[in-house]
Amino acid sequence: MRLLLIIAVSGLLGCFGCKSVDREEITIEVATYDYDNLDYPLTAIQTPDSLQTNFIENFFAPWKIPPDSLLSFLDAFPGKEPPYLEKYLNDDGWYGENKKQHKKWQRAEIVTNANTPEFPNFVKRGIVISHTDLRRVPTNRPGFDRYSNAGEGYPFDYFQETMVWANTPIFIAHISNDKQWCYVICPYYKGWVSMHDVAIVDQDFIAQWTAGSYCLPISDQLNLQNDASHFSLNAKMGMVLPYDETSNNTNTLTVYYANADEHQNAKVLTAEVAKSEVALDNYEINAVGLRNLVANLIGKPYGWGGHLENRDCSSMIRDLWSTYKLWLPRDSKDQIAIGHKYELTGTADEKIKIIKDQGVPFLTVLRKKGHNMLYVGDAPNGEPLILHAIWGLKTTYSNEELADLIKVYPIEGIHQEEDGSLRGRHIIGEAVITSVTIGSGNNEITTPLIDEIYAMTNILETLGPN
Repeated sequence: MRLLLIIAVSGLLGCFGCKSVDREEITIEVATYDYDNLDYPLTAIQTPDSLQTNFIENFFAPWKIPPDSLLSFLDAFPGKEPPYLEKYLNDDGWYGENKKQHKKWQRAEIVTNANTPEFPNFVKRGIVISHTDLRRVPTNRPGFDRYSNAGEGYPFDYFQETMVWANTPIFIAHISNDKQWCYVICPYYKGWVSMHDVAIVDQDFIAQWTAGSYCLPISDQLNLQNDASHFSLNAKMGMVLPYDETSNNTNTLTVYYANADEHQNAKVLTAEVAKSEVALDNYEINAVGLRNLVANLIGKPYGWGGHLENRDCSSMIRDLWSTYKLWLPRDSKDQIAIGHKYELTGTADEKIKIIKDQGVPFLTVLRKKGHNMLYVGDAPNGEPLILHAIWGLKTTYSNEELADLIKVYPIEGIHQEEDGSLRGRHIIGEAVITSVTIGSGNNEITTPLIDEIYAMTNILETLGPN
């Protein structure tokens, strides 16, 4: 399959009485591969049981670690701490959904409502009852960098830290003045979430919720319904579901998901699901399972920070391996640090040789600044293949007339470098399988990914308790 972009620049200045621009036609081709063509492992990949135990321990850390310890080690969790809001208050460099800078009074309203001088003012344990955005700033309004900069603007809302799936345990440390936002520590991040999407738990609820076994959906199409409730929930890969065996049907399970009562205390709902729709403790890392997981991910829209319940590069890798109860950090820069790390330097051929010699398909993460990729084997021509959720490729091209135009009439996503070249993005915007050389050719308009890849890690070589 090939994704084609044809950019036609013609007569842009004529309507303004200026000289016309000669027509240029730029064609960018990106080759992608089908998930059926990958070489999945011939035998099941074996992992120690301790990794599954470690996954559950990390997942329930917000409930198991004493509140004073969590607050003392707040900086150990990724995300911004409450004092960050003072920096936001004094920063004019944020742009909103109307492409205008955030006004000082707008920023002051948000900061005042957060009431950070009283932090922590609401020390309780809770659970997420609906897939929810975890935010750097307690607002649903976006925080963009300058729209005209290449690779900025939508979807890169830098207030969006991550999506948190329902059923995730949290520690609630603080609540805003209007009681619409709470500052939480979840198992892998910290920040602000909507109070509407959480419920308070007590020790009895925790004891019940943590006493059993846990499974994870193997797709994003598992709908949880309870006959006694009008509330249903679409489960996601990476979401943890407590379960019990059902006595009357050996092919189904009773899974549990949380909701809130009228006092915003957590209550338990149940749903019957087929065993074939979830990964249990004995879910093998084998060809059939991996193929199904990859098939579920391919073609899904890119989602910066989990925007619109989509996945970015690191959350896609994390959710894939969470299915097997292997714990990975949420941030891409943290994922590259967990295993045996290899520095990738030198020419493209030298990097490719290291990837092929030292990489383990499906267990090796490749890294460029701001983007992680999962090595999944080799193409027929011998080039390493990668599974990744990618927004786009960097583009560079020169057009003096267009450069003159954008000084007066800014074009989103294109900016001019000091050398006169124009930088932009060729948008892919979804999860794809490509070669590590994606971007090569195209008359040097797109930057080859392999040129920017600088490290890789084999996640199982040193993966263990955090």
